Amino acid sequence: MQHLLRNSMVALATITLMPLIWVACGPTSEQAPASQIPRTADGKPDFSGIWQANNTANWDLQTHLARPMVAHPGVYNDVAHPVLAAPVVALGSAGWVPPGLGVVEGDEIPYQPWAAARQRENAEHWLDRDPELKCFMPGVPRAMYLPYPFRIIQSTNRVMMLFEFGGAERFIHLDEVEGYPGEAFMGHSVGRWEGESLVVDVSTFTSNTWLDRAGNFHSDALHVVERYTLIRPDVISYEATIEDPNVFTRPWTLRRKLW
Repeated sequence: MQHLLRNSMVALATITLMPLIWVACGPTSEQAPASQIPRTADGKPDFSGIWQANNTANWDLQTHLARPMVAHPGVYNDVAHPVLAAPVVALGSAGWVPPGLGVVEGDEIPYQPWAAARQRENAEHWLDRDPELKCFMPGVPRAMYLPYPFRIIQSTNRVMMLFEFGGAERFIHLDEVEGYPGEAFMGHSVGRWEGESLVVDVSTFTSNTWLDRAGNFHSDALHVVERYTLIRPDVISYEATIEDPNVFTRPWTLRRKLW
């Protein structure tokens, strides 16, 4: 099926590759021989193509059971068995969060006490507060696991990512550039090569993005370090270490594979 999809897209002048992404957590133990990895003219791994995440990380970065998008106590007023609340009841089964495995190392987000309370409050008021529902640009790393296609275009000195959601885009600078003069929804990304991995330092964020639909959030002090490793022609190992001293007690890491 994947080959059929790839072949059908080659006819479009703007598309060079059509790998589909399946996202999961786990170590990068499936490294293909270097000769099988697509490369650019300068010999670097080539991430160019169209990718799409297929996991539940955008719903909740941590391991979670199925639950209503907006909850209301059930007929027995039992908070352990909620039902869909009025704002989403017309959605029926589509109004539920699908269960999924977490992608956070240790399955714990180390919030400061006040921030943990804010996250719970955000989750309760998700319908009113989530920036995704306002069509804001998703930010980083959330853009990488939204359930919509995005395109990577790679050159020798820049990597461009174009996201279907909200018309968002980001540029990863591989050469020396000046710091960004203000805050940005998608941050300011500067990359470097460490062997076969592309390591990206992302900073100067606005605080007006979330990390998922579960109310996980950050401040404008967010700092993200991403690591992209092409372990097969259609598999990217993605890792993001998140640091925000205003919100978290220590840095923490997302790890998963992109197929």
